[in-house]
Amino acid sequence: MKKILIAGLLLIICCASYQCSFNKPKVTQIDNGIQLKSGELNLKVQFYSVDIVRITKWIHQGSYKKLSLSVIMDSLPKLKIDIKDNSEKVSLQSSKLLLTISKTDGRIEYFTINNNTLLKEKGKSVFTPIIYSNDTGFSVQQNFELTADEGIYGLGAPQSGYFNYRGKEIKLVQSNTEDVIPFLISTNGYGILWDNYSKTIFNDKIDGASLWSDMGNNIDYYFIAGDNMDKVISGYRILTGKAPIYGKWAYGYWQSKEHYKTQSEVISIAEKYRKLKMPIDNIIQDWDYWNGAKNWSGMFFDKSLFPQPKEMVDRLHKMNFHIIISIWPALGP
Repeated sequence: MKKILIAGLLLIICCASYQCSFNKPKVTQIDNGIQLKSGELNLKVQFYSVDIVRITKWIHQGSYKKLSLSVIMDSLPKLKIDIKDNSEKVSLQSSKLLLTISKTDGRIEYFTINNNTLLKEKGKSVFTPIIYSNDTGFSVQQNFELTADEGIYGLGAPQSGYFNYRGKEIKLVQSNTEDVIPFLISTNGYGILWDNYSKTIFNDKIDGASLWSDMGNNIDYYFIAGDNMDKVISGYRILTGKAPIYGKWAYGYWQSKEHYKTQSEVISIAEKYRKLKMPIDNIIQDWDYWNGAKNWSGMFFDKSLFPQPKEMVDRLHKMNFHIIISIWPALGP
């Protein structure tokens, strides 16, 4: 009996001091990458190209499954990824990018193949349970250690007035005058596409930067390396799709005001421009063509204000205008 108790005590001491053999981090190779299980944390690292890598982290109550609303790349090219595994870390190297992954906490560091530091994750990823009346999940946060002199740009079009977001907190929520994109780009030669659609906050504090989102089943982001900003943005376009160049007319002058109240006002403005021979390519019909709050964003022309909308548009086209009709994503009573 004493021998059994002593053996059990030694096992407890062993597990307290080190990871027990049955809890040792487990590394599994997958296409273009690896999957790591270390305690509660699951981590998937997968190269989408030689300079784009996807990071997915989740704990056992969460899930790696995710329907992306922005990433359209749905197949992986066959890449040569050199994988090295030792007791402390796993390294993955393509022809353009080197990653090291801590086997104890899943922390990732990114380097060029010349071993220059691009970015380091800082500390453990954070998963905080969130319970709403009709949904459950986690608020998720990933901390990063930025280099001292890099600039951080992107994130869509926040109205903060800041250009470089170092030392700033930026809330990423779509609103009337703010179009946000959870994609940042660094002068250090990388970009991050944070693939989450809930309220997100980028925060760069004295002790490090972070990306936090209100709700998710996992942390899911893409790291894009590039020799310059154009190449990083090119990687973003590979993931999310290449936008075609607009028609030549879209680069001309756009005429807009708070809104035109009637069909006759729109036509009179257009005719006046043509009479004055002022170059203009586009005229914009903004809100309230539906006539009042009771019809808010009804997506129709009120007949008392715009009695012949098709004829109005045809008339503008004959005068060589394009017309842009504003759609408001809100619903009235």
